[in-house]
Amino acid sequence: MRFIYPEFLPALLFISIPILIHFLHFKRYKTVYFSQVNFLKTIKEETRKKNNLKQLLILICRVMAVIALVFVFAQPYFPVNQQERHKARQLIAIYVDNSFSMKRETASGMLLEQAKSKALSIANSYGPGTNFLLLTNQNLPSQQQLLTQAQLISQLGAISESPESLPLSKAQKLLINHLDKQKLKAEEVIYLISDFQEYTSDLSEMENDTNRSTILIPLPSTTSTNNLLIDSCWFETPGRQKNREEALWVRIQNQSGQSYQNLPVRLKINDTIKAISNISIAPETSQNLELRYKNNRAGTHRGLVELDDYPVVYDNQFFFSYDVRAKNKVLAIYQQEDPAINKLKALFLNDENIDFEQTGSKQIQLSQFPEYQCIFLLNLKEMSSGLINALDQFVKRGGSLAIFPGINANINSYNALYRQLKTDLIEQADSAALRMEALNYNHPLLQQVFLHEESNLDLPKVNYSYRFSRSSQSQQTQVIGFNNKQAALSGFPVGLGSLLNFSFPLDETVTDFAQQALFVPLLYNMALNSFTPQEIQHEISNNMVLTIPQNGSAPIAKKIAISPFHEDKPVQLSVLNNYANQVRIDLHNIIRQAGFYRLTLSPENTQTLAFNYNRQESLSPTIPAEELTNKLQASNLNFMQVIDEKESSFETAIQETNKGVELWQYFLVLTLLFLAAETLIARLWK
Repeated sequence: MRFIYPEFLPALLFISIPILIHFLHFKRYKTVYFSQVNFLKTIKEETRKKNNLKQLLILICRVMAVIALVFVFAQPYFPVNQQERHKARQLIAIYVDNSFSMKRETASGMLLEQAKSKALSIANSYGPGTNFLLLTNQNLPSQQQLLTQAQLISQLGAISESPESLPLSKAQKLLINHLDKQKLKAEEVIYLISDFQEYTSDLSEMENDTNRSTILIPLPSTTSTNNLLIDSCWFETPGRQKNREEALWVRIQNQSGQSYQNLPVRLKINDTIKAISNISIAPETSQNLELRYKNNRAGTHRGLVELDDYPVVYDNQFFFSYDVRAKNKVLAIYQQEDPAINKLKALFLNDENIDFEQTGSKQIQLSQFPEYQCIFLLNLKEMSSGLINALDQFVKRGGSLAIFPGINANINSYNALYRQLKTDLIEQADSAALRMEALNYNHPLLQQVFLHEESNLDLPKVNYSYRFSRSSQSQQTQVIGFNNKQAALSGFPVGLGSLLNFSFPLDETVTDFAQQALFVPLLYNMALNSFTPQEIQHEISNNMVLTIPQNGSAPIAKKIAISPFHEDKPVQLSVLNNYANQVRIDLHNIIRQAGFYRLTLSPENTQTLAFNYNRQESLSPTIPAEELTNKLQASNLNFMQVIDEKESSFETAIQETNKGVELWQYFLVLTLLFLAAETLIARLWK
């Protein structure tokens, strides 16, 4: 047994008052004159014993009445958890999970409505003077203010579903921070009401707070809900081209126990239906669906894949956006007076898909590298440290770099670049005559060059090349090999871009590569398949921070804004960083609804972004109450407990959990009983 107000217990010393009264009051004697007392001796002894018993019973009643009354003021209780009650004033913090998963239906109704009902029961289980804090997944500034019982009930009614979700550990920490800011001397209790999905229930990260108890209230497990969802979308190739057939892949998941037959899946590009396909999918499986179409124009494109499925509808659509360039910008850097540049000019100049530029090795403008998608280095003797650093950044940010090393080049200069890119290094020059013979037909540069694999091709010859040593850090893919097993052309993924490294110069004195049929499609594919990486969609989450690449060299305005694509309601945004042709933007939880948004970086630089809801809400299972209890015990979270009660007994369970089994009412009854017993003994005992 414990006490809410143990400071009243010293009042037990007041039991000395009835004891003193007992001993002082009954010591007084009264003289009675009587002629003959012998026959009264027996009666006297019997009366004295009865009178002493009567006074002893009165004393006991008075002492017990005082003790019971002191206990009434000390408010004893039997705790049902390890959290002691120290203060009568109470401050209650409640988290209501209002993520999309709470829209699921059970036999008792929608989970979100059940959560609001339980929060209402919590409010009603406390007295009118109790203060409350309410938190949802939005973590709004208004949710940091104290609420009365009436205000809490009003705000509970306004809660609706939201695309945001909070890990339980973060929800608990937010509530603890809000409670600490109040600086009130009150008993604090935290309630977490959720369906406890696995991906948000990070119990091991939660605090075992000894100053306040945390109570988990899991909602009943959902019954099997028929739900078909679009999990993700991606393109088969990394970049988009005008008039090229695109292959868009869609992953669809069936979470229900029934199969679907010939369900239509629609693809819209810029609000126009581009493809329709039917899908048949078995229960509890996923399936990838291919949708093919063509981009008929350059510019920004808005894509939407959708299907029809009920009752869960928020995951039936998937939005994406991308840019199609009218031309790829290609730069060739060549050694002065080197005729090799004429080969590339003849190939790319006046091509409708390539915007070709050239510059001598002494006229390079490093600041313009981010404007290009592909850079060719032709037979350079050596590279400056500034050029090496600029090329390193160019590749890592998504550019394609193709290198033909020069004859008698400065090997250390080239290796300085290769080291930064973490690729293979040059060992030495080799003047042996070699012939290309091994073609990697599966490489993107060669996939559409040949109709089928050829065994008797007339391939280029080389009589001057460089030998490379394999680096443990490189991820080499051989595109073309020599007959001595050395690589003639290797591909390396570097950051977001790629390095295409030839092991020989583009020089007619040492190779006939430029005269062979392989030259044109190979270099053309290098230029045509060079794309700046694009993020086709973004996932809505709390406190989103986006990193957006700038288009070209247009400056970023001091004020940037974002607005729904079809609405002129711009919202000003904060730029966290602006460097290296990238902008980091804080969205301040502005994006709440999936769809397309227009981001204005400057009057000349506007981008279209696509946002989708988090699919984890549809995919993650829930944790039952028994398993939650086991996890709390395994993590030694002694000041947390799980309440899993029906609505009829929920309020009783809440009261017992927080107030314990209160005993002051019983001691008040005992006080009255002892006082009544004293009165009856004094008046009726003759």
